[in-house]
This record gives sequence, C-alpha cells and structure tokens, in this order.
Amino acid sequence: MLTSLLNLLPQMLRQIGDSAEARQQAVFAAWTAAVGSQVRKVTLPLRLERKTLIVAVPDHTWRTQLDRIKGQALFRLNSLLGAPIVTNIEFVINPESLSDDRPAPEEFHFVAPEKAAMPLRDDAERISNPELRDAFLRAAGKCLERRAK
Repeated sequence: MLTSLLNLLPQMLRQIGDSAEARQQAVFAAWTAAVGSQVRKVTLPLRLERKTLIVAVPDHTWRTQLDRIKGQALFRLNSLLGAPIVTNIEFVINPESLSDDRPAPEEFHFVAPEKAAMPLRDDAERISNPELRDAFLRAAGKCLERRAK
C-alpha cells in the first residue's frame, strides 16, 4: 500500500495547490521512501523551510556521512515527488527527536486520522479524486497525530 500511496504524491501535489503544510507532509512521506532503512532509523524530517528540508540526526558522524549522500537523497526525493520541491537538505544534530520510543517510520497505524487532519480539510477538498483525497487525509492526519505527541 505504501508504494501505491507514493505513486500518488505527484498527482496530489498538483491538485492541492499552494499549501505549505500539505507540501511538507508529502516531503516527509517521500523521505521515508527515498532513504534506506538504516538511514530511516536514525533520521527524522522536522520541517520544510522554503525548499530546504531540515532533518534531525543523532550525532556529528551521521551528519557528516549523510552530507556525503545529500545529492543522491535529493534526487530520489524529488523523483518521488515528481517536481523539485526540495533543493537542499540540512542535517541538524538533535538526538532528542530520535528517541527510541518513537514508532518506526515504516509502520503505519491509522487511528482516527480524519480528526487530526481537520486543519487540512479545505486543502483536501481541492483534490477531485475521492480515493486520492482520502489517502491524503489519512497520511496527513497520521503525520499531524505523530507531531502532536
């Protein structure tokens, strides 16, 4: 199911228009798929500032290693998004964000995501495809729910 949702990201981004929050959530979802499982375990996208993705890493060593593959990560990320949404990645040392009690990024548990996605409902209404709109709200709701914890 994750692959099919990722295939919808470019279409979703075209249909939602100019919503910074929706764009950020799409970039976060693409990050999870763009990087390998080892990198996924030690990083957490924090925010998208203009076209720079800010990603938490546990220490200086990881930041140095990830800076070396930044170009590859940008290419994969924008390929999944179908547009150059991200032009730079900034890795910040923030081990607190990467605590062991956070859920693994590849696990998706949708628990009442519609409630968490209510702030994005207006953006979602611009998506004409009902399946895409539902997938967008579930993904956005889960991201917002996780951010609220």
